[in-house]
Amino acid sequence: MVPPQRRRQYWCDVLAESFPGMTTMGAQDLRADLSRWKLGPTGLARARSSRTRVSRVANQDGHNVVLHLLRKGRLSLEHDRHVVTAGIGDIVIADDCSPYAIEISDANDCLILQMPAALFGESYQAASWHGRVLRAGDPNVGFFDYILRGLWGRREQFGEIDDGMGDVLAQAALIACRSAINAPCEEQSGSSPVEFALRHFDNPELGTTTICQATGLSHRAVQKAFLRETGQTPTAFITERRLEQSARLIATADAATITEIALDVGFNDPGFFSRCFRRRFGLSPTEWRQGRRPS
Repeated sequence: MVPPQRRRQYWCDVLAESFPGMTTMGAQDLRADLSRWKLGPTGLARARSSRTRVSRVANQDGHNVVLHLLRKGRLSLEHDRHVVTAGIGDIVIADDCSPYAIEISDANDCLILQMPAALFGESYQAASWHGRVLRAGDPNVGFFDYILRGLWGRREQFGEIDDGMGDVLAQAALIACRSAINAPCEEQSGSSPVEFALRHFDNPELGTTTICQATGLSHRAVQKAFLRETGQTPTAFITERRLEQSARLIATADAATITEIALDVGFNDPGFFSRCFRRRFGLSPTEWRQGRRPS
């Protein structure tokens, strides 16, 4: 219902209110909606969106565990140079004390459960859980999926349910997540061209040929994979990720020069970087650092 020219900013405002520290770099006219339900300290939400990318800085005001149950589409969570990808029925775990970004496919539909880490007790370990994927084939995950979908589907009937039900959800989540505590961190081997690019976008040599060599796929297969998952060519996708990262660093890393940042994110020509930056954001890197960027 929001005019196309205002959608991205409106969606940013909605996300920031629901998940402090989160923003989006999606298309200006993206289509999305978010429904929310509060159960005491626990929040359950359903987010539907066209293709976009959201990122979240570390939350300084609390400590929450965020579980993303994918109903449609695909999503990839990126943290500390690790990338995990989830399909329908999978659950991705994030910890809002750590920064992360999520690449969301088109026609995406996700149930999001956010709860204080304290509800998990001593068994919760942020370093072990953040960035884990619980696969749909696990019966405990399937049962938890059944609970969440059932609750959400009948939320109007359960509108007056006791807030203590949030504790019950935490226990069900704990059972589903327990196997992730001691499991080795899941990192994709590079079989997905997009995941490989996300992990190595700061490499100046990264390009279609490099991705083909790493994944064993043909140029045509790599091109088709990028168009299918991101709607962009490999070159456009890599450049966009580099520019997004540079914009964040220029705004926050005052000790680094703009040239140093350009080199750090994978550009080997500062002049070319400046031209790309102005074309993408409408300002020069220096103007962006001076605070003349849009809010």
